[in-house]
Amino acid sequence: MRTAKVKDHASFHPAADFLRARDEETPTPPNDPVALAALAAAKAQLRIRERQDMTPIVAKAWGVTPRAVRRNVLNLAGLDPDRWESPIHSFTDSERIAMRAAANRAVRAYESVLNAV
Repeated sequence: MRTAKVKDHASFHPAADFLRARDEETPTPPNDPVALAALAAAKAQLRIRERQDMTPIVAKAWGVTPRAVRRNVLNLAGLDPDRWESPIHSFTDSERIAMRAAANRAVRAYESVLNAV
């Protein structure tokens, strides 16, 4: 039978040792100038990452989606399904939100069918 090969686990030591060590540590008081200076130095070393422009990827993903899927999503969102050839950026924000909600509803419906099968 296999057994754990832990020889020095915390559960093997008395709790008094841990409580004593915790009491010896003093927490940093709020607004401590040394701690604030250390935080400022750490923040100064952080690099600012610029976000990649996702517009071409989003447009390409919409463009390669099958026609029937695009028409179905537009129909479920209450939009004109004949706009399936329109680029994704031609839709307003509210239309895209409605399309996203319709796609989420469709995904949930298909997942429930998939789980039933």
